[in-house]
Amino acid sequence: MSSRPTYSDEFKADAVHLVISSGRSPASVAPELGISVTALKRWVQLHREGEAGSGGKPDDPVDPAKYKALEARLRELERENDFLKKVSAFFAKEQR
Repeated sequence: MSSRPTYSDEFKADAVHLVISSGRSPASVAPELGISVTALKRWVQLHREGEAGSGGKPDDPVDPAKYKALEARLRELERENDFLKKVSAFFAKEQR
């Protein structure tokens, strides 16, 4: 039983960088690296999607102060939402 080879994140990043910086196709780079063309194409695609989705910063650390502020805002909005549900139920009862 054969298992799929596993590659480090650094190796994947280097392979993707080689494809992008050289302007060569994954089909021409993959044999040089001893990996499948399909795997390299997938890595390049994931890299490009990651760049588009996150503005080019895939590993930005979370700012603890900003995170706490967002949590506090979330709690406040949840309380407001609960209050509005109660108020709307109250007025719905009165109109019957």
